[in-house]
Amino acid sequence: MFKSNLIGVLKTFSKQELKEFYLFIQSPVYNTNQSIIKLYDQLKLIYPEFDEMQSSKKLLFKKAFGNIEYDDSFMRMNVFRLTELVKEFLIYIHLRKNNVFKTTILLEELNYRELDTLLKKTLTEQDKKIEKEKAKDSDTYFAKYKLEYYKNDIKSRDTKMITYKDKLDKDLILEQKYMNINFFINSLKFFQYFLNQKNFVVNTNGYPDFTGEILKFLGQNPEYLNEPELKLYYDLVQLLLTKDEKYFNVLKKKLFENSDDLKINSKHNLVSVIRNYAQLKIHEGKSEFKDTSFEILKFSLDKDIITYTPQGNYMTETRFMAVVWSGLIVKKYDFTEKFIKKYIEKIEPDKRQYVFAYNYAKLEFERGNFSDALKRLEESGKITNVMYKAATKQLYLMIYFEMNLYVQAFDLLDSYRHFVKTDKLLPEMYRSQCNTFINFFNRLLKIAESNGNDSFELKKLIKELGSTSQLWLLKKAKEITLTPG
Repeated sequence: MFKSNLIGVLKTFSKQELKEFYLFIQSPVYNTNQSIIKLYDQLKLIYPEFDEMQSSKKLLFKKAFGNIEYDDSFMRMNVFRLTELVKEFLIYIHLRKNNVFKTTILLEELNYRELDTLLKKTLTEQDKKIEKEKAKDSDTYFAKYKLEYYKNDIKSRDTKMITYKDKLDKDLILEQKYMNINFFINSLKFFQYFLNQKNFVVNTNGYPDFTGEILKFLGQNPEYLNEPELKLYYDLVQLLLTKDEKYFNVLKKKLFENSDDLKINSKHNLVSVIRNYAQLKIHEGKSEFKDTSFEILKFSLDKDIITYTPQGNYMTETRFMAVVWSGLIVKKYDFTEKFIKKYIEKIEPDKRQYVFAYNYAKLEFERGNFSDALKRLEESGKITNVMYKAATKQLYLMIYFEMNLYVQAFDLLDSYRHFVKTDKLLPEMYRSQCNTFINFFNRLLKIAESNGNDSFELKKLIKELGSTSQLWLLKKAKEITLTPG
């Protein structure tokens, strides 16, 4: 198969979209080149696999254009033109799904042409549609802002503004308010994503502009927080900044209400942040959050809040890991196994191998099947996610310890220590957790290798581990005390 963005996009098409695109390129409005249609005729036949043997450039050229001599520049030009038409088609289907943007574009053109009668009628129709929406996100408020903008533009063209009621002050304030809400939602939405990534997913630098001023303004003007979407992101940011449990409780209640005033991408963000917060509390030793973390993720599965959009094909590999960890920590082994087998297809194909290997290995480890866990990890292949790299190394160390493979454990421990020290993507909180594990594991490993003869050091280690969330290390240390020296 030749490397082509065209093939990549066509793979994502549904059968219905494949048919609609065929009609699209046959329209003389968009295309008059018959060579492009002939090429697409052949590509349709090998959808959706696009087998490597069947999708070579030379074979497609021969099938599309007959026995004429292969012309690479002609073929590349047709692929380019078809790719450009695919882009146009993607714009078309997006506008068809998003009535808000589609109508906004129409309003822009009507306003430009100063077709005020039709513009007023369309504004009224769109106003009614927006008011019927239960979940109002930033796009909704952008649309409301544009509606007010066009209404005010019409009035500004009206030379009959001679009475007090014709003044634009209140209308202009309303226009600005909707513009502000759109800006606040988008800004805080980005900020919660930034903070969530920085704290829990991958290390990031810098600090977004204006966020402090926005939070201060909203604190002083709480009427803005009557908008559910804005209130959600305000609370998410406050939770990530302050770590105050009161925000967690408010947000958890909001999730379990499953109200229809939030769209799925916002519910997805809500799950991500409060689950990460619950995991943080678990690491701080608050065991009551174990069940809470599991409840949050199980709820998200039950309500199909697993991808960022309703049309999303894949869930993130970190969300997949979070479900597995939460299931194992409350010893829901059968649930976890069913989840892994059912949802592994929801992981992007190029990441599927290492995601399946690590998570199934983690399950086997918790079940006490250490040899099986080791075999699973050896099937990981190339790991691209930094969290999986760290977690896989740590799981290897735990397996080696359980199997008394102390030489291998010492060798890997040095590699793991270097990785944690030098990798710049690890979030600081996770780096700290890794270093804590490394330090305690190193001490435990030395005691285990000496057959537990250093009783003073062992007692000291057990005492220190008792104040941490390193339950596996504590368990192993206690087992050594029960083993005859």
